[in-house]
Amino acid sequence: MKTFATVKPLYIWIYISLLFGLIACNAPRTIDKEIYIPVERSMLYLRLAGNAKAPVILMLHGGPGAFSGLDHVFYEAPVEPDYLVAYLDQRGSGKSPACPDSTLLNMNQFVKDLDIVVDRLRQMYPDRKINLLGTSWGGTYGLLYLLKHPGKINAFACVSGKGDSQYENEALIAYEMQLAHNKLAQTQDRATKDTLNQIVSKLTQIKNSSFDQFFADMNLIKHQFPKTLGFDPYWANMEAKQEARKLGTDSGYFAKAHYNLASFDTVVEKMEYVNRVFRNTPAYNHLNLLSQLSKIKTPVAVIQGELDHVVGPGQGQRIFDALTGLSKEKKEIHIIPGAAHNLNLEAPAAYYSTLKTFLAKYNP
Repeated sequence: MKTFATVKPLYIWIYISLLFGLIACNAPRTIDKEIYIPVERSMLYLRLAGNAKAPVILMLHGGPGAFSGLDHVFYEAPVEPDYLVAYLDQRGSGKSPACPDSTLLNMNQFVKDLDIVVDRLRQMYPDRKINLLGTSWGGTYGLLYLLKHPGKINAFACVSGKGDSQYENEALIAYEMQLAHNKLAQTQDRATKDTLNQIVSKLTQIKNSSFDQFFADMNLIKHQFPKTLGFDPYWANMEAKQEARKLGTDSGYFAKAHYNLASFDTVVEKMEYVNRVFRNTPAYNHLNLLSQLSKIKTPVAVIQGELDHVVGPGQGQRIFDALTGLSKEKKEIHIIPGAAHNLNLEAPAAYYSTLKTFLAKYNP
């Protein structure tokens, strides 16, 4: 006959087993898998990573033509424990197949592609809310999608996005004109004056152009001229920029993003091709969504750095003001001080806090 003394250890073991079982059941179950979703004449790469039981965030990368792989490295710790993040490589980009047919690289096609991805996620997770997070071009992409397909998205964070291409271009040209004239007034060096006058002349020419074929001019005003003028439209925090450069040579960083340094050259080539096609498309260069944004009924948070000269410092306010169909409770604007275009790297604490607080309102 068993005594209590002999049975007691058994009860203790059962209790401990049940306790750890409850902890395991309540702990977030993580997932990390890659799938391909068929779309018209192609397929799109999607990496699903994070909390397997949580609401979904569909990530829209920048560009056009960039890629999602590196985003996972940054969003894994602050976001994935509370959400299942779907990192999408858009048509012709990243791990999605190349798209040699340039007629398929346009905004209408991309919106069609995105709707297929959204519907697939809704089928895979019928009990989940689908949220959108778009950065840079991805912010614009998200606005385009909400206008075409209302009702499918729970909430949208538009980060460093644009609603008005004309303002984007003209604001940067005006800023560079101001910098060039300031430098001209401060220098007596003939060679420097000649270089600055050439920049002023070219900026004037670009300003008076049609902006139809804009890839070459875009590279001048966003990448070449800033070097001479002493600023970087993408970065205000130079320490963060240096850290980003270090990551660019870290094989472990690329491995975590499911890339390697050798294959990355192909990804960059695809990015330049897609970007060239878009930037040389008049419809993209003349895009102005502001008059249409009143139709949006999905809750939106507009998040931008105060020194973002890539899309223009006032771009976020313009988008927010145009969202007149949303009550003040369902739209937010957050201008992050001391930051430019890359908010998750330049001001991570402020950025992730803002993003997660907004999403938590609509994903309790």
